[in-house]
Amino acid sequence: RVVDLVLFMRQSMMLPVQVFCVVLLSSLPQLTSAFSLPQFCGHVSTSLQMSSTTQQMDKAKSLISNAISIGAPAYNAGDISECARVYKETALEIASLLPQNLQNGLEATIAAKHEDSNEEAWAFRQQFDSIVEYQIPFMPETDPSESSSDKTKFTLEKFTDKMIPSEPLIVNDNVMGGVSQGQWMADSKIFRGNTSLANNGGFSSLRWRLNTIQNWSYAKGIYLKVKHSNPDVHTFRIILKDMTCEQVRGANFKNVFSNPSQTDEPIFIPFQAFDQIEQMGRTLSGPVFNRGAVIEVGLMAIKPTVVGEFQLQIEEWGLYL
Repeated sequence: RVVDLVLFMRQSMMLPVQVFCVVLLSSLPQLTSAFSLPQFCGHVSTSLQMSSTTQQMDKAKSLISNAISIGAPAYNAGDISECARVYKETALEIASLLPQNLQNGLEATIAAKHEDSNEEAWAFRQQFDSIVEYQIPFMPETDPSESSSDKTKFTLEKFTDKMIPSEPLIVNDNVMGGVSQGQWMADSKIFRGNTSLANNGGFSSLRWRLNTIQNWSYAKGIYLKVKHSNPDVHTFRIILKDMTCEQVRGANFKNVFSNPSQTDEPIFIPFQAFDQIEQMGRTLSGPVFNRGAVIEVGLMAIKPTVVGEFQLQIEEWGLYL
């Protein structure tokens, strides 16, 4: 299996032999541990954020799926009032299972006076879609893979200009016809802009292309100390690309983070949580993130949690050991 995997990497990367050997050697820790996990197959993310909140969200999403399987056929058959009834009953059932920001939006829809059943059904459906898309963010706390007593044992290695270029590439949804805007203010390390849903858009991002392939296999993950706009609602994404991502246009690994309490404590995101390669939001079959062959780091503001003006200040970020 190791030989097959090496041959696959060699063929898919299409790198000169010398360069491939460097990438392979840096990847040995990941190759040896890879076979304890399901590889090269589509899978549900095994992020280390498992908690009661995660379980409650899973239950809410399951109830939403069931409601749509009943409500959508009823709507399409012309029984719009039945669709609205099913959606409202489900909304009442799941409200207490949701994080506060999602709960507030759903409760506002429940309390709203709708003109008719059609408006009511669509209002709930929009709320349901936002809930289904929502990902629980990493927040300021200890690395979920460690006990709280181990928090002080982390060594923080701050990103420098030698590790990360000072100026990122700005990638917005205008590459697909959107009109969102974003900018990076290097002096204050602020990412700010405006995401727009026009033309089916809704994201703005920054991408730092590394000068050389970097081996981060000695580290546990990435940490961030941030402050941002609309703390109760806004969440942001950190983007990582390894050499495998280079073979598929738009492929990368993402995780969500936020600082709702605006604390000065760091957010720890373990590399193990980057377990699902994706392309423009669609999951792909492939290996987990290879921390031994890192080529790009990025930040993203994206719908549904960030719509309109936003600001994210990076007070400090880097690797934790």
